[in-house]
Amino acid sequence: MLRLVLCGAWVGLAGCGKPAPKAPGAPPPAPVEVATVERRAVPLELSAIGTAESVASVRIRPKVGGEILEVLFQDGADVRAGQELFRLDPRPYDAALKRAEANLAIARAQAANADDQARRYTELKTKGAASGEQFDQIISAAESQQAQRAAREADVEETRLAREWSTVVSPIDGRAGAALVKRGNIVQANGDVLVVINQMRPIEVAFALPEGTLPDLRKRTSEGPLSVEVSDPVADRPIATGNVVFVDNAIDRQSGRVLLKARFENADGSLWPGQFLDVLLRLSEGEGELTVPATAVIEGQAGPKVFVVRDGVAQMRPIKVERVRGDSAVIAEGLEAGDQVVTSGQLRVTPGGRVMVKQ
Repeated sequence: MLRLVLCGAWVGLAGCGKPAPKAPGAPPPAPVEVATVERRAVPLELSAIGTAESVASVRIRPKVGGEILEVLFQDGADVRAGQELFRLDPRPYDAALKRAEANLAIARAQAANADDQARRYTELKTKGAASGEQFDQIISAAESQQAQRAAREADVEETRLAREWSTVVSPIDGRAGAALVKRGNIVQANGDVLVVINQMRPIEVAFALPEGTLPDLRKRTSEGPLSVEVSDPVADRPIATGNVVFVDNAIDRQSGRVLLKARFENADGSLWPGQFLDVLLRLSEGEGELTVPATAVIEGQAGPKVFVVRDGVAQMRPIKVERVRGDSAVIAEGLEAGDQVVTSGQLRVTPGGRVMVKQ
């Protein structure tokens, strides 16, 4: 009996000899990077996708018909206004012009003869040697011959124009596409398209913005020209800067957007009709808004938030973001200048938890 008690006591002593488990301690501070909320001017800009288009695009058609004798430009070449592009066979128009000039000469001779008769009968009528009926016939014949002469003069002018139109010239400065009709083809007046010419300098970029931006657009356009920058969406580099020249007078009800056009000098020819571009429209230069790095903003179901660090403790604070430009977020509500916000390491931070700011 004594042996059992001693064994039980020994077992109890052995159990009491084990070290008691330690209570869990507080987690170490989470390493984070912070930035200071500051006021600075952030331009108010709107972005869109745009398409470059020619200010003028002309489909050249012949004004007269005939056989094409020469194509006077290279496919894809730059052309000037008045430059000869095609030459049609002029011989039919040369012959027509000679015939019209001969008819004009006959009409002039007949008109001169009728004028002489009218003058003679006027004198006879004054002396009473001609009847009124004869006088009226002679005057009427003279007027008819004058009208015939005017008609023949118009025929000559019309034929001369047709002769000039047998040489097709460019009406604008621009870049020619491929010649759609080659030498030896017969073309009809106002029929076949010979070539398409697109004006390249200046050039316009069309883009659309949400209708909610229209009040700001109208206000800013009344104050002066709006600056627009276009960039290559592939290379992500700016190409050119221009100004808004057109705001449509109606909103597209299907898309809820309003069409705008910006014009660019395009002196280096970097913009091409049909080219897709990233458009950045600057509405204002900004007036000292509260800004934080965009990496500080955490998007949640209840809206955007940030961690604000004060005395080594991080508190989550809801905010209202007005807009984001590049790597900066403009804050409308929730922060004050001088606040410290976490920009890196948010995954390790808990609301009310301690943090260690990495320098």
